[in-house]
Amino acid sequence: MSNLINRFLPSLSLPILQIILGVLISIIPYGAFGFEFELEPELFFVLFLSPLVFHSVMTANKRTMRHMIKPILMAALGLVFITIIVVGYFLHLLVASVPLAAAFALAAALGPTDIVAVEAVAHRVSLPRRIISILSGESIINDATGIVCFQFAIVAITTGSFIIWHGLARFFVLAVGGLLVGLVMTALKYMLVRWLQYLDINYAPLHISIGILTPFIIYMVAEAVSVSGILAVFFAGLVHSVFSDRFNPELINLKKAQENVWSVLSYSLDGLVFVILGTQLFRIFQEYAGGMYDFNWRQIAVYVLLISLALLVTRFLWWIITVRRKTYDDAETPTGKIKSGMIFSVAGARGAVSMASVMSIPLLLPDGTEFPERDMIILIASGVIVISLLMTNFILPLFAKKRTETPLNEIEQETRVEILETVAKRLKEAATPENYAATAIVARNYYTRMNQRPKKGHKRQKHNFRRNVLFWEKDVIMRMAETEQISKAMAEHYIEESNRLMAESDKKKNTLGWLISTVWHFIHSFAWRAPKFPDREHLELKNINELAMRKTLKELNLAEDDPVAAIIAAEHEKVVSARLGMADSKKTRFDYHRSIYDVAVNGFHMERVLIQQMLEAGRLSWKTAKEMQANIIMLEAQLQAE
Repeated sequence: MSNLINRFLPSLSLPILQIILGVLISIIPYGAFGFEFELEPELFFVLFLSPLVFHSVMTANKRTMRHMIKPILMAALGLVFITIIVVGYFLHLLVASVPLAAAFALAAALGPTDIVAVEAVAHRVSLPRRIISILSGESIINDATGIVCFQFAIVAITTGSFIIWHGLARFFVLAVGGLLVGLVMTALKYMLVRWLQYLDINYAPLHISIGILTPFIIYMVAEAVSVSGILAVFFAGLVHSVFSDRFNPELINLKKAQENVWSVLSYSLDGLVFVILGTQLFRIFQEYAGGMYDFNWRQIAVYVLLISLALLVTRFLWWIITVRRKTYDDAETPTGKIKSGMIFSVAGARGAVSMASVMSIPLLLPDGTEFPERDMIILIASGVIVISLLMTNFILPLFAKKRTETPLNEIEQETRVEILETVAKRLKEAATPENYAATAIVARNYYTRMNQRPKKGHKRQKHNFRRNVLFWEKDVIMRMAETEQISKAMAEHYIEESNRLMAESDKKKNTLGWLISTVWHFIHSFAWRAPKFPDREHLELKNINELAMRKTLKELNLAEDDPVAAIIAAEHEKVVSARLGMADSKKTRFDYHRSIYDVAVNGFHMERVLIQQMLEAGRLSWKTAKEMQANIIMLEAQLQAE
């Protein structure tokens, strides 16, 4: 529903819509349907945080992380610690009834940022690329930092004491232990996957289940041995990110299926947290209306606004003091220090991880007493999260230009077309009489993928081109029949087909005429069987078609490497190739489709090699190369499904 509403209200980001839907869900009388919504706080870490942290690290942009590692680490580590100290003490001064350790827990929960809301805005406006890279990397690493600090604060308030040196030693043990557990469990998973591959067990649901269960199992094992489960999951995700190809069987469709399942799971969990936030807000409102709380709503509103302001100021000053201009400034889109600081501070939206953290605050302390000011802490955190999301959604666009759809730069566009055209040419050069028809169909698809559709006037040009080719072919075929290079029967059959195609192309069909013609050809393809002709005659006709196209291109003053001419020629070649393929009595329908599959797989391999070469030569950016490779994976999955 949030996606559907977002389609009509793009100015509202998904998290805001999901919070609103959560409130609306709470209005439904649960008792009337026989159920109530409850979720145990201690389950939030294992059910929500472990898979969200694992997936965010596993899918991190390694190139961006490597190039921007210094500002990312400074923001993800240093800024989180500063935020905890500043906001923690500030909250304790504002609300004396909130213990300092509980204030630090709230500040730690608000430490992690959420890139989801920023990306939603980035689709509408143009934000500086390097600042977005820093924000993205920060949101990945500060999840682990904030969560670990939050856990420390909870331990301090539940035990009643916390010594800084003991805390640092404990942190070191938890970090090293989490690292070791993450590495050991990841190694065991790697051995399991390789053993299944050795047994040739590539059953997709099995491998996908193993991948999905990984963060849950690693988290629970780490917690069972008293080390940080979140850090263990973080390090495991990091290893999966670096060695992603080694954890998956070498099957394109399985890899794509795993990516799809993970995207659905992470999206569902992330959205569910915001929905739960909406339900909790409504519950607290109801309880306040029933007189369960003694705090004043005006005071809560002031606390939320002041803490939100403290977070903004902290992030802004951190950016101004610690980040150098050369780190984020781009020659194409120069950004001033103050403006970039405002973007960085306003884009620090809090989201699912912050909400899941505060929701995991225990209801009771070990001695059986209630956790101090738990509902107030949750309410303040919820208000700050909502305020941060609203600022990101409505204020952040004020510092950016409205996004306009811009194509690839000229060099990358030329390179992309060159890659596709090169693959098509190489496939045609390697074609054999057996796979000639299949090669023509695959090559035509490559020309179509160039996005060089015939423009105004080209439709008539295509019509003239095809007629000229057919006329020239008919003339040559009749002379070949006279010299007995091909049989008269095959010549008559081919000329009859050419006349039919010419008459068909001359007709101006309306929608009804096109529908009748399509149905007729569909029935005709099953009822009619082409006569049998020797393979030698098929090869002769293949050569005739190639010569006819070259001659016609020359007559129309079109170069053979002209993209428009290539599309026109490929479309005609597809028609002729289909006729040759239908006439070949030795080819079954299965063999014909298998031939297309083999040619297409060969083309995908060529395309990958060329993309890598162009990337290394600097003619393609890493982002464009990744998009082209993802497109290949999608086409391969579609081809295998067919």
